[in-house]
Amino acid sequence: MGDSLPSAADARHLSAALRRAGVLGGGCVRDVVIEHARTTVLSRIVRLRLSYDGAAVDAPRTVIFKTGLPERAGAPWHAGRQEVAFYTQVAPLMPTRLVPQCFDALWDAQAYAWYLVLEDLTDSHVIATPWPLPPTLEQCTSIIQARAHFHAQWWDDARLGTAVGVAT
Repeated sequence: MGDSLPSAADARHLSAALRRAGVLGGGCVRDVVIEHARTTVLSRIVRLRLSYDGAAVDAPRTVIFKTGLPERAGAPWHAGRQEVAFYTQVAPLMPTRLVPQCFDALWDAQAYAWYLVLEDLTDSHVIATPWPLPPTLEQCTSIIQARAHFHAQWWDDARLGTAVGVAT
């Protein structure tokens, strides 16, 4: 992706996605600027700063665009498939906001291509430590508590294995 944006992260596409997600009324995204980008082992995570024309009172000022690495495109493994499935099928069913809101997502099985447009939690959350350093004991406790809260939401849920978590 470098410094250029794929079409799924351009102003026109993001306007439509944010409108479908119910966070953009009559306005539209005017400009998209890469604020920060980093590459992980499996993906590229880009913080995008958005500016708007028209009514955009509740629209996010920044979003996270996450996509597969170009050098892994067409790979025989399904990187991104499970993450897109989680954000499109599981996260919307959760009774409380334990994960970022997903504004847009795509998994293309033919091309093994994928992307997510997520709520940006940068200002309220932190990366515990730079890779490969482990988190502190206090951070580990907080992380485990958050994971336990997430799992408690699904404990004994009748939809597991039937409507949620069904292998495709």
